Parts: sequence; structure tokens; C-alpha cells
Amino acid sequence: MSKRATPWKEGKIISVETRKGIFVLAQMLKEPYIRFYKAFREDENWGKIDTSIFDTLTVTAVTGQFLKSSNITEIKGAIPDTSREDPDTWIDQNKGTRAVKVWGKTEKEKEFIILGKEAGGSLVKKNLWWSPTSGNPTRPHPSGVIDSVVLEDIPLNANDIIDKHDLTNLAVYPSLNERLYLCYKLDKNVDPYKDLVFNREIPEEYSVAIDILSAGGNAEKKESILNTYFR
Repeated sequence: MSKRATPWKEGKIISVETRKGIFVLAQMLKEPYIRFYKAFREDENWGKIDTSIFDTLTVTAVTGQFLKSSNITEIKGAIPDTSREDPDTWIDQNKGTRAVKVWGKTEKEKEFIILGKEAGGSLVKKNLWWSPTSGNPTRPHPSGVIDSVVLEDIPLNANDIIDKHDLTNLAVYPSLNERLYLCYKLDKNVDPYKDLVFNREIPEEYSVAIDILSAGGNAEKKESILNTYFR
């Protein structure tokens, strides 16, 4: 029997396994957004935790595939933070696709395809709590998927802007799980995919994340990664 996706409920507090044995605390917002807290454990004994005591690590939109494939447990009795303001400004990466190469001219060199014909993206407004109405069935921007553009072309060296904002992309398993594990390991909010989007130097700590992103249609490689780190 295939695993059933974790049911969505606004305000539900969940524990998500990143890599095997490392769990992060999170809260479901308006579907498909999840607020991940800067709170990690090596077990799921969260108890009746009050989430308001933790800083936000990241707010990310997720796919049904992430909800179905990840090890997710509802933390009953935990107290959600329903008054916190969540981000309304994001990075919308450029359209199209391109090849990227990491660790060039070394034995670890990898080349693979990512989204974005050109490096970088735009800084945009997008209220995650927005809902369509009969009078406004789409968002106000002509694209219908964002509210407005703040900065059309983010400079590739604008580290302050890049580091403070997440991508609008929908996150999947196990890429997001590995990203969250790296946040735990490096004690800060990091995103290997966003670093690729902005042509940043890729540290060795991202090796598993790069293996995931570069696996493509190689089913055997994907299974090896999942069995080694996530199952």
C-alpha cells in the first residue's frame, strides 16, 4: 500500500525528519506553505511545545510529493503561533533552463540542468494568505501569480537581498529535507538550489544536495541516495 500524504490543516504543528534521525519543528500555514522553525531534535519528543519561543527558519511552499514521501508526525498538544507575520517578499527566479557546473576541473565535477535561462531573478511581493474572489480571481500582477515586482533584476552580488528571501519555487522531497538538514548542521538558513540560481560558490557541505539535484532520471542513483541518508 502506498503511503498517504499528510493531511493539511492550517495551524497544525508537525515534526519533519530531515536526514535520518534529525527532526525539525514546523507549522502548516495556508496551503501549500509551511513555516519551519529554528528548532531541531534527534527524537520527536517535542511534548506540548509552544512554537512562539522559536525563530522562523524559513517559510517554504511544498508539493504533495513532499508531504507523501517525508516522514512527518503531527505533534498533538503543541501550541501554534497564529499571530506571527510571515514573509510577503520572495525571489522569483528567471524563466527557462540552463546547465550549471560545480566543482569544475576536479574529480567531483558535475554538470546538470536547473531552471532559469539566466542566473538570478526578481524580488517580488506575494502575500501567502491571499485567496481569489469573484472580483479578483487572480493576483494583481499581469502574470496572475505574484502581487507586484519590487526589483526586476537582483544583482548577483546582492547578498543581503538574496540571503534574506526565499524562492517562490515549490519544494520537493528529498531536496527540501536535505536543505533543512544543512540548516541544522550549519546553524543558519541555507539553500543550495538558490545558491546555484545566483552562481554562488558551492561548498563541499552541499555534496549530497548536489547529488540529489544532479541525479536527473537516474533511478538507481536516486534510490542509493534515499537509502543512505533518508530511509
